[in-house]
This record gives sequence, C-alpha cells and structure tokens, in this order.
Amino acid sequence: MVEDKSDKIKFSFEYYDTRSDKYCISCWGKERIKKSLERLRDINTKSFLDLSNGRNREVYHFAQVIWEKTIQKNGFPDLRVKNMAPFHFALLGVNEQKARVYGVYSSGTFYIIWFDLNHTIWPIKLKNT
Repeated sequence: MVEDKSDKIKFSFEYYDTRSDKYCISCWGKERIKKSLERLRDINTKSFLDLSNGRNREVYHFAQVIWEKTIQKNGFPDLRVKNMAPFHFALLGVNEQKARVYGVYSSGTFYIIWFDLNHTIWPIKLKNT
C-alpha cells in the first residue's frame, strides 16, 4: 500500500510510553487534558502535508526531532520505533503554548509516545531575552 501524505492523520497510542509519569498526560489535570484532546481532534482534521508545509508548520511547530538537540539524546526507549521518523508538535492553548506531543510518523499514522507539558525535551532559547 502506497502512503498518501494528503490523507488525514490518524493517531495511535500503540507505543505510548507509560514507564514513568514524566511525559504522561494523566498528570496534567482535567482542564489541560480536555484542551489537549481538543487540539488533537483539530490536528486530526489535517494531513501530514498540511502540518509539514506553510503556515500550519509554523503554527503547530510541527517538525522532525533532532535528538542531538534534545535532552533525550538516545531518542524513544521503545526499540520498535527506532526506524520510524520522530516528530513533535505544539498543543496550542495548553500551558501557554509550551505543551508538545512527541511521537513517530509512519504510513499515515502519528504514534503518540510522549506528552511534554513544559517544553523540556527540546528546550529553546527565548527570543529577545
């Protein structure tokens, strides 16, 4: 089956990391979880191409993960995803735009692995500081 990157993204929790609470959405509190699920529903209306090009890419901060620039130098702990492309995106409106979702993309499916509430996995230098 040939992948069509214009198909709407599907989400899967098949590789969701529950080994610790560090990157688990269950620790976020009811309102943040609710808003996060609303954002996932919104992103679910978009395709990989929608997210990876143009304005959406900037709005959602959708990008491939460069592990060397993160605090998780070895990437995801699950060896089953080592050969899949790692990506992250912002959950708009959650924790002052800091919240991120990390996972892998393959064949039209974004496999959610981590939820990063405070943008700690890939810290960025603030502009104009």
